[in-house]
Amino acid sequence: MPPSLRRLCTLVVVSFCALAGLPTTAARAGQNPEAAAVRTTPAETLRTAQTIFIRTKSAYFKPAALEQALLDRSEVQYWGLVISRDESDADLVIEVDRKLFTNIFVYSVLDPRTNRVLISGKIGSLGGTVEGQIANGFVKRLRPFRAVNSPVQPK
Repeated sequence: MPPSLRRLCTLVVVSFCALAGLPTTAARAGQNPEAAAVRTTPAETLRTAQTIFIRTKSAYFKPAALEQALLDRSEVQYWGLVISRDESDADLVIEVDRKLFTNIFVYSVLDPRTNRVLISGKIGSLGGTVEGQIANGFVKRLRPFRAVNSPVQPK
């Protein structure tokens, strides 16, 4: 293929990618920070997250109680996780809702940049405090992504 035709084909492909909103080679190579943020794996997000925001979709659940339950966990302290009341600061969002006409609460841990669900679970309010059960479930599901040789004994 002659060099002038090759340049023309490259120009057409790059123009098409720009018009279609597709990432170009430069974006894939890490020159576009937004593209790099979207490409972070869920495991990497869970491993490196430092700030948590708690969102409730139920009048039967108060975020402050889950904040306290999480801060009481030794693993959360060891991992250096902090709770923020500003959602824009959060690396993870824990969203809690209650199923209608039941005592079942569902929670999801979201990546706020991508809105991907990273962890989810459900618990019943009959076996203890909802907040404590959600904190236990969150820590248990997060443990495989964090330091293995933690000096903290799992509960």
